[in-house]
Amino acid sequence: MAAAFSALCAAQGWRAEDWPAEIRALRPGDTKAEESAVLDEVQARARRTLDSIPRARTRAEADAARAGLRRELEESLGFRRLPWPPALHARAVGTARRVGYHIEKLVYQTLPGVEVPAHLYIPDGLSAPAPAILFYSGHWWPDSKTRPDFQAFCINMARLGFVVLAWDPFGQGERGMSGRDHRRVESLLVGIAQQGIAEYETRCALEYLLSRREVDAQRIGLTGASGGGYNTWITASLDDRIAVAVPVVGTSDFYEQLSVLRPLDWYHTDEHCHFVPGLMRYANNQELLAMAAPRPLMIIAASVDQSFPIAGVRQVYQYGRDLYASYDRSDRIGFFEDSSAGHGYQQKKREAAYGWFLKWLMGKGDGRAYAEPPTEIPAFDSPELRCFPTGKNEPAGPGIVAAVERLAARIEKSPWPPIEPERACPVEVKDAPAQRLMFCDTPAFLIQAPGKRGGVVIAFDDRGKEALADDAAVRSALDLGWSVLGIDPRGIGERATTQTGWISASSLLLGDYFIRRQAADVLAVMRAFAGRPLALCARGTNAGLIAAFVLNQAPVEWSVVRDGFLSFRQFLDRPKSLEASYVLRTDENRRRDPYDREIPLFYIPFHALERSDLAEMLAKSPLLAVNPVNGDWERMSQPQAQKLLPASARSVVSDAPDEAVRAFIAAHPMR
Repeated sequence: MAAAFSALCAAQGWRAEDWPAEIRALRPGDTKAEESAVLDEVQARARRTLDSIPRARTRAEADAARAGLRRELEESLGFRRLPWPPALHARAVGTARRVGYHIEKLVYQTLPGVEVPAHLYIPDGLSAPAPAILFYSGHWWPDSKTRPDFQAFCINMARLGFVVLAWDPFGQGERGMSGRDHRRVESLLVGIAQQGIAEYETRCALEYLLSRREVDAQRIGLTGASGGGYNTWITASLDDRIAVAVPVVGTSDFYEQLSVLRPLDWYHTDEHCHFVPGLMRYANNQELLAMAAPRPLMIIAASVDQSFPIAGVRQVYQYGRDLYASYDRSDRIGFFEDSSAGHGYQQKKREAAYGWFLKWLMGKGDGRAYAEPPTEIPAFDSPELRCFPTGKNEPAGPGIVAAVERLAARIEKSPWPPIEPERACPVEVKDAPAQRLMFCDTPAFLIQAPGKRGGVVIAFDDRGKEALADDAAVRSALDLGWSVLGIDPRGIGERATTQTGWISASSLLLGDYFIRRQAADVLAVMRAFAGRPLALCARGTNAGLIAAFVLNQAPVEWSVVRDGFLSFRQFLDRPKSLEASYVLRTDENRRRDPYDREIPLFYIPFHALERSDLAEMLAKSPLLAVNPVNGDWERMSQPQAQKLLPASARSVVSDAPDEAVRAFIAAHPMR
């Protein structure tokens, strides 16, 4: 160890090897309150944001708001970026004959290389175009469109004279099983949400349905359960061709849903279809309802449903009753609460839907439940129901990623917007050589060389600020006369959380990127040391992303970034990991097993490839990039890293020696 650093430790009464223990002594023993505070801040921001939405209360207000809300929602979903009209290339691959109806088995294409297996239920003996239903399966994995409850709905609607189109969403049924295809974070990089892919495929299904001579284009209904209920809300709110909508167990007050899913880490963000970027800035479920009004709409819910608490569903319905009354269309909104069964599309829920569709698409009955007759349901995996060859399920992932690649190839870049300070964080720095500080909510330790008040290195580490003790850059900086301020931005160290899934999902819904919030913590600390030379040390993939946004806005004397990414493009260019992610599962219990070394949602900013890249932001100050990693989380070679970095930056890879780090810092003395 360098002599000057040893002398500093001795001056403070430490042995150099005891430094980590001395720093840990400055940290409180219990950090649970700190973690809770990080989560509370996100939740409180969600509450404020949703409460600030101007809600339409009358027909005039809803009509005036509709176009703007639709523009916002379409931008959040991003599905308009995908090719349109679609080249469906639909083909019939077989027919299953039944009493009173038949099932035409179909395969059509949505994106190039993305094939969809579907069942078209057609009543026998049609003499004129009939009303039709789009059925979007929710997140049911091995069976999907052939789930017994879903088959029962389709069969009985066909018996009643409706044409019904049911298909397997990506990752399910004959396109799965793959939970991974339900979290294709790659699409976020080019401005497409996971629900945007779902919406695109729903529009493709609608296009196919409207191409059929058996279908009356003026009488189209849409329904589905869970994720299919949510998709029903999204499509009905945007597309007036949906004449009647019945969302089933997919309605919620967004704040209530966010709150109940906080302790569950939003199911570890296994499925991303509910995470519509920025949605909470302008819409709660009530706004989706207002966009669909005054078309006939029935909300079907379960009295007990973990993900869609009934209190919030009732509030959405009550809002709808009042709004539809302002249209003088109170009869067009319905509500059915099933106390006999929970989450799903069970018989009582189906019967409520039958009655509603009969009234509004056929003019039969009064909209009340229609009793379901005895129904024989084939096994979900019956060979006669398959559209793809037996044993040949087809993942959607390769085609989705290829579509993202095509969009990424023609993107134009623009700068990131500035990070606005949340608040000023003045702090009193004492003359003590080692001290604990708090910058608003950001905990820190400060080590100062005796008698010096010169430059300050702001340092943070994915492992927490105490781990900085073994960092060569920190030790070299101290030895060369710099003071070191180790900090824990929100989500790290003392403020660490295991709820990164919930934080990521909530932040995305708020139109935010949590890493920019972390960067705001660092910038607030830097402002407290304005007027002094500043440098930056960051270690880890999270810390490296924070550093990029900090340096983009506040250049420093020098920076050392270790073990980080150098390009958002690396989140897409992942040959080993992407190939692994396309593998389908045969056992539903293994659907959540690790597929590949995924880039977590936590790291992905919406529209990232349309903004300044990481290397460009990092290199706004003299930069030493130590051991950067690629999209497969492997250490990059020097030529690979240097190719990504501007010529002004210097890259040292593969176990960079401490001497190289020290030489870099020494080459940039305090000014």
